[in-house]
Amino acid sequence: MTTQSDTPTRHVLEIAGGTLSMVECGQGPAVLLAHGYLWDWRMWRPQIEALRSRYRLIVPEMWGHGDSGPLPADTHRHADLAAQMLALMDRLDIERFAVVGSSMGGMWGAHLAASAPERVTGLALLNSYLGAEPEVSRRTYFGMLDAVEREGRVNDAIMAQIIPLFFAAGVETRSPDLPILLRDQITRFDAARLRGTIAPLGRLIFGREDALDVLDTVRAPTIIVAGRQDRSRPASESAVMAERIGCGLHVLDGCGHTATLERPAEVNLILSNFLGSLG
Repeated sequence: MTTQSDTPTRHVLEIAGGTLSMVECGQGPAVLLAHGYLWDWRMWRPQIEALRSRYRLIVPEMWGHGDSGPLPADTHRHADLAAQMLALMDRLDIERFAVVGSSMGGMWGAHLAASAPERVTGLALLNSYLGAEPEVSRRTYFGMLDAVEREGRVNDAIMAQIIPLFFAAGVETRSPDLPILLRDQITRFDAARLRGTIAPLGRLIFGREDALDVLDTVRAPTIIVAGRQDRSRPASESAVMAERIGCGLHVLDGCGHTATLERPAEVNLILSNFLGSLG
């Protein structure tokens, strides 16, 4: 039998002076699922299906993504995003919760775990990195963002650069629906959203300072998941973080930058075991 809590429900809330969209479903201990840049709540669909019978899943859509509004004023760092998402959990009257973050979501998720150790019960970082963006890729990404702001669109040349950054080579053969899904999401961004929020948020992400020391203050049990073929966040970066924290590292073969969709069965098992161990 399907109950209302089994079906993802969308809410739109006023948070930090902005309009934030979120999806929630399930019952049990709360888990905050934090999606990556250019995605929305749908990148967690396989995990929602696997976990909703045992957990209350909270899936915010980052500013400018999905149905969320523009980036609030005075948002400059991942720590600011973490504070905003903590305000969301306050609004929902959720005191204790685990954080599972992919890419951008892992970056601000780690800041959230470090800033609220009494509230975060566990932390899972997927395809993410707390260090500074390497200078070569930073220049490349900023060049893309300059072009997007100038043209008010993601042109074909930039799209051709973006798609391979998210998946392991050969995804068009193995899972042809995934690049189509990402392309569809990106083409939905209009000029106002691209210039007003998506590009500024990209500069926040790729212009970040080295924050590896944040990991030194995380007290919650932690695991890290990486894709062996991740061209955006090499598995070697995850190894650096895992060694620094002293936590488990899972490197998935045949996986690029979007483990939740590329290797859903393995990610579901890893998360199920991890969340179950938190008690």
